[in-house]
Order: sequence, then C-alpha cells, then structure tokens
Amino acid sequence: LCNAIVTIGFISICSSVNYDHHHLSLSGDDGQACDEDTIITLPLDISCDVRLVAEDLWGSPESVGSILMSSDHINDSGSILCHPDCQGEMALPSSIPISQRFSYFEQQAQKGDPRAQHSIGLLLWNGFTSSTEQTSIDPEASARWHAAAAIQGNLDALAVFGGCLRTGTGVSKFKNIALGLRCIEYSASVGNPSGVNKKGAMMESNDYYFGAMILYRECYEDESKRTNALLLFNFGYCLIHGDGVDNDVEEGENIWKDAVALAPEEGSEEAAWFLYQQYSERGDMEKARHYLDIAADLGLEDAVMERRDNS
Repeated sequence: LCNAIVTIGFISICSSVNYDHHHLSLSGDDGQACDEDTIITLPLDISCDVRLVAEDLWGSPESVGSILMSSDHINDSGSILCHPDCQGEMALPSSIPISQRFSYFEQQAQKGDPRAQHSIGLLLWNGFTSSTEQTSIDPEASARWHAAAAIQGNLDALAVFGGCLRTGTGVSKFKNIALGLRCIEYSASVGNPSGVNKKGAMMESNDYYFGAMILYRECYEDESKRTNALLLFNFGYCLIHGDGVDNDVEEGENIWKDAVALAPEEGSEEAAWFLYQQYSERGDMEKARHYLDIAADLGLEDAVMERRDNS
C-alpha cells in the first residue's frame, strides 16, 4: 500500500515537470559533495524521467512497486534519495560460494535490495547466470534491474542505466541520449565510482584518454572510492598500455590486483584474466595459474576454456 501511494504521488509530480533534454556537456559539475554519510538527493527531472522509464520497463507502476524495498527512497517533492547504505554492488557473504552468487543475488533483488538489483543487473549483462561459466547475456532483464535499483537511489545503477538509455541497450524504444548522459554526468559529479568510470569510458571512446586518466586517477587516490573493480581495470589498462599517460606496467598490474581483491564484483574477472596473460608472457606460471583460476572461478568464458585446455 505504501509503495502504491508513493508511486501515485510520484506520477502526479512528474507530470507537472518541464524537462530540459538539451545535449549535456561532460565538463560540468552540478552535484553535491559526496561522502560516506551523505544522503544525495537526485535532481527532480532525473528522478521523474528515470522513474517513468522504469515503470514502462516493468510494465506498470504496481509491478515496479512490488520489487522496491521501502518508500523512504523518495522525498516529499518526489526526488529520489540516495542513502549511503544502498550504494554499490551487494557483498557476497563468505558462506555463499561464487558459483551460487546469481541465485543468491536474485533472491535478494526480488526482496527489493537495490545493491542486489544492481548486482543481478551486472551479472545478466555479462552472462554470469550459470554456476560454472558465461552464458548468453540478457540486456533487457539487466536494464530492468538497473532501473529498479536506480529509482531506489543506487548511484552505481543510475550510471549503468544511464549507459543503457544513452545507447538504447536493453531499453529499445525508451532510448534517450540526453537523459542517459545526464544520469552518467550526475553520478560522476558526486564522485560515484561507476559514474566516473562511465564518464571516463565515454572519453576513451572519443580518444580523449588524457581526460579519462585524470578522472580515474582522482577517483583512485581517494581510498574510500576504490570500490569499483571495472574502474580499476580500466585505469590499470591505461597505465599498462600508455593510454593518456606514460606507461607504468608495475603500477597498472598493482591496480589490477586491487580490482581482483574486489571479486566477485564486475571487472575483477577481467583484471584476473589480464594478470594471467601478463605473468604467462613473463614465464611466471605459478602466478599465472593463480590468476587464471580466479578468472575461471568467476566464470569468465575465455578463462574457463583456457583452464580446461590446460588441464
């Protein structure tokens, strides 16, 4: 009942908002300062637009309301509240083996946990739905879960969902480049690592590696934000290959190791796989095997096949 009341109120607020869908510069910063105790309030236009798309993706306001954890993710004006304890991916309990992470996160996502919803969205996008190896990806289901997490204030999910909206991946007719850029930029502006990573990746796609490296470095130097394995993987890759910076293989590999330490988060499996290749090329097969096993245990298809061939 509470969810239904919140949803109806949110729709009435959204219907009265005028949206600005002009192209967004990637250099602005209109966000609030973010630390571990800050509750971020999303701008009303982002809140309304993302909520309406989420309701369309789930089929109805009632459907999306059924997978929300509580009603305290929206303030009286209709803006989404981003609570500190709702950020990032869900940690996998030590009692749950990696092979069972999908089923565990799925159960928690159905109960409404936004971190689990973000995690299940990443697993669906990467095809990590099997207990042993990668399977086919499901962009549509991935986008739905990221949308659910985003409207509960998970900034990481908002950044990823922004990527879906920008490219149309998994959202088909709801593609909205301006809104997608706005989601990514806002997440980055408040220092969210997934937002920073998405913004940096867009810079890399436009061959602006120097700008991407500035973002990656600034985020990495704040130890409290070394929480996104994919950002660490991208940062390490740029260092090792000299993209936007003088190459530094040792630092790049150390950053990849930081990414692996965040396993099973997205990006840790790629970092482990590339470390396997680095050590293999140097002939250090003991360390190479260590990282191959990690990548394979995390379900990376290339690693699974490589370990199978080497057995």
